[in-house]
Amino acid sequence: MKIYQCYKTGEIKEIPADGNEWGYSPMQFCVVEKYDSLYEKELVRFGENTPYALPGKNKSIRVYKGIDREPWRFTPDDMDRYSKEDVLKYYRSLNNEDTELLFYRMAGYDSAIPEGLSFLGYDAGYLFGEGNSDGFSVICDCMFLSRWHGCDYEGTEFIKEFQKLNKNGLFDSEKDTIDYLYHYLKQDWAETGDFCIFEIYEPVCGDKDAADGGISC
Repeated sequence: MKIYQCYKTGEIKEIPADGNEWGYSPMQFCVVEKYDSLYEKELVRFGENTPYALPGKNKSIRVYKGIDREPWRFTPDDMDRYSKEDVLKYYRSLNNEDTELLFYRMAGYDSAIPEGLSFLGYDAGYLFGEGNSDGFSVICDCMFLSRWHGCDYEGTEFIKEFQKLNKNGLFDSEKDTIDYLYHYLKQDWAETGDFCIFEIYEPVCGDKDAADGGISC
């Protein structure tokens, strides 16, 4: 499990993510906004012809199912200490049809994940947890919803990486995700800070908790 520190363009330092002095959560549930809801909100800011999967007036939606869907708006700071039952109880209490549950684990963290989850792919972004980030992802901001620095002006720098993304808008391998993160952090417009690689999961439809109305599949 590694933290990728970058505070100056192209200068990346890999350090072990030992201990919890960083305040990050190595794995937890998050409540996130559904991508189609976010997409509709952001669509008005974009023109007719946009690169990658950025919203465009003449483009069909391509889904991103990673962490950068405003988890800080719905996820309590101590949710990493919630049991699955507590998470479901809290999620039900929101009664918000525009949200869904996501589970992440930092790549390399070997603790077992809860039952009833399906792997979606790998994401890359800021450390998440109390005192850390808001769920920022370098995949989402560069290629799906540009709300911070966005992508390269020409929209050609990351064509090869974009073509490797799966149907969930995520990478299928940790190596591809790390390679993309390094490529991204070499750009003089990129975000800087403490990054990690996330394994992203979602509840499986048909899970008894989902059938009980706890999770909307």
